[in-house]
Amino acid sequence: MSRLPRRLFTNRDLGRFRAAADGGQPFDAPTRTVRLLLRDPDEHSAGVDGAWWPRGDNVTAELHDLVAVLTSRLGRTERIAFDWNALSISQRGIDPPDGLDFVGPAPDQPRNQMYVFGRDGTCLRLLIIEPMLDADRAYEDMQKTVAPNTEQA
Repeated sequence: MSRLPRRLFTNRDLGRFRAAADGGQPFDAPTRTVRLLLRDPDEHSAGVDGAWWPRGDNVTAELHDLVAVLTSRLGRTERIAFDWNALSISQRGIDPPDGLDFVGPAPDQPRNQMYVFGRDGTCLRLLIIEPMLDADRAYEDMQKTVAPNTEQA
């Protein structure tokens, strides 16, 4: 009985990104559902514009999927400002060039928020939900984040 050759186990995400002719975006469609909730575009808030619940501590592993989903709101993403952890920083060192500029947080940027900037200067402020949070609690936090502010000034 002949056996099929063994194949290495790899994550389907590996190798799926192919830089565009200009060296970067657009990215392929997300490989799995991005856990993201955004305010309606016409709702303005002094707070955040949405909440993202990454699946793990290495948020750079999910950034291409996040950017692909945000393209309809931001257009081409130029820059992402965040308080990157050591795991995320080391991952960026081995990723192929993708046209994204990663910077540290702005002086007044909260540690748990990511700012995603489009080419035209538009910015989406995303609250980062802790990856290991219980699903019910994470969903509740995401809903509160994007709920319309009904308080009157």
